[in-house]
Amino acid sequence: MTKKIQYLLIGLFVTAVTTTLSLPGGAGAQAQSKLPEAVVAVIDINYILQESAPVKKAEEEVKALLKSKVDELNKRGDALLKEKEALDKQRAILAPDAYQQKLAELNQQRQGLQRDFQVINGKMNEVLVGVRLKFREFIIRVAADVSKEKGVNIGIDRERTVFFNPTMNITEEVMKRFNDANPKVDIKIEETVESAPKKQN
Repeated sequence: MTKKIQYLLIGLFVTAVTTTLSLPGGAGAQAQSKLPEAVVAVIDINYILQESAPVKKAEEEVKALLKSKVDELNKRGDALLKEKEALDKQRAILAPDAYQQKLAELNQQRQGLQRDFQVINGKMNEVLVGVRLKFREFIIRVAADVSKEKGVNIGIDRERTVFFNPTMNITEEVMKRFNDANPKVDIKIEETVESAPKKQN
């Protein structure tokens, strides 16, 4: 083997080694960017949202608030019904145009009342969704604390998990800490329900 060929082979070998070390998948890069071993935990967030004491208490408060609003609307409905009954009794002594005008006013108020029922129900649904979202954020923070203590570095929601080892489930521990923390959220409804149209004299 001539010296020229020997130099060429040595040059190719050095180039190959250098390339291997510099590539992203090379042994040197792998040693520097070695990922930690995955330790997975599973948490059933929906179960906690359905069964935990703080969420149940908040939902009861929302229902109580809804009942108070509905009771107010029902009182308005009862008042309109009495006005309609009184108007029907006066029909014989009222001019047809006067009767029709008063009846139209009552119907307008009744339609406004129906809209108010729809608005208040829609707002209650918005409040319930908002309450659950805030509690969900708190649950995730609690789950992160539990996971850190257990050396877990990946958390998966049970809803998105096909199967898993039961020992990976930290739901009950998170539920206990969530109940013990007993977080509170503000529950209020913006007063945007339109008032019934005023009667014209």
